[in-house]
Amino acid sequence: MQIRDLFNPILKPNNVASTMPVEDALLSQITYGFNEDDEGVGKYDIAIIGVADGRNSIDNEGCAEACDVIRPFLASLRKTSRNLNIVDLGNVKGKTLNDRYFAVAEVTKILLSHQVRVLLLGGGQDYNLPVVKSLVEANRDIAVSVIDSKLDLVIDIAEFSSQTFLSQIREKYHNNVFELNVLGIQKYLVGESQEQLMNESYWEVVRLKDLRDKNISRIEPYLRDADLVSFDVGAIQQNYMPYYSMININGFNGFEACQTAWYAGMSDSLKCFSLQEYNPLLDKTKEGGALCAQILWHLLEGISVKVSDIPSEDSNSYKISVVHLHEFDVDIRFYTNRVNKRWWIEVPFEEKVRMLACDEKDYLLAQHGELPEKWWRFFQRRAVD
Repeated sequence: MQIRDLFNPILKPNNVASTMPVEDALLSQITYGFNEDDEGVGKYDIAIIGVADGRNSIDNEGCAEACDVIRPFLASLRKTSRNLNIVDLGNVKGKTLNDRYFAVAEVTKILLSHQVRVLLLGGGQDYNLPVVKSLVEANRDIAVSVIDSKLDLVIDIAEFSSQTFLSQIREKYHNNVFELNVLGIQKYLVGESQEQLMNESYWEVVRLKDLRDKNISRIEPYLRDADLVSFDVGAIQQNYMPYYSMININGFNGFEACQTAWYAGMSDSLKCFSLQEYNPLLDKTKEGGALCAQILWHLLEGISVKVSDIPSEDSNSYKISVVHLHEFDVDIRFYTNRVNKRWWIEVPFEEKVRMLACDEKDYLLAQHGELPEKWWRFFQRRAVD
């Protein structure tokens, strides 16, 4: 079965209201539809997979309409600063939910094998599970970052849905997800038992208050290592994004949402980005759809201007700092990019070491004799495995 067999045909949007000549807009940069054999997909940098399905998004079935509403808004925006070859494969097809999950997993697997990044557009967060399946098959160990105001995590899974997808990841792929962060959490929306499950999994929750306003740059290290970034639009304030419940009275503003996507695009690790749970049926003005498109533009722009940034002790571009923690009798090595001031921490991994993105505050904590939480969390996680 070829990629083209798994998608409904798609035409170039004809209802694009752009503020610029068409040759300057993404409309002329995106290829709509793919009718070649699978090998031909390798010429693209990014592939868009539309998910016109909301059956497993509880109380939010209208998110099935999202991909077709967002596409014209995205096409109207300016081309990326550096050329990216982008293909919109169309909307994945399948009679049943399992058919569509299978199709997303298969297409993702093929795209990953050709080093093509995946942009999952529309639908609910339940569609992250087949993506994780393909990522694990391709890479064994993966990192996931979720932007959300709540935790889609329960102890007893009665039925799989967009509100339990983290539970399924925990149950099926716990040994493969070496790092999982949920970013933008609002504490009053999270139960104590959910928080405990995250702690038991050595996964991290970062509250909205620690990432808002002038602190938005703190979200970048959590995205830098992520193979998958999943963005639930319910993490955005209701003033900017209509949502199926009233939980998003607070949240990220439009600028912060776009900045977050740009950081994700700048990552060397990113393989898939999903934008989900937007419901156009609740959005009379379609301003939410326009914001979704701008979030995706910032993602694409970040990818287009990205410069590889992988620390090495053989490179003069990185400063190495070693801190000895007397209480634990351990040396911890930090790397700093001399130009952009990004930080990494070295952690023990299978008789070798692994580099994890971190913040300068982790280095400062170590200097004061405290074991950085990221180092300790990873060490504990591996000790359990």
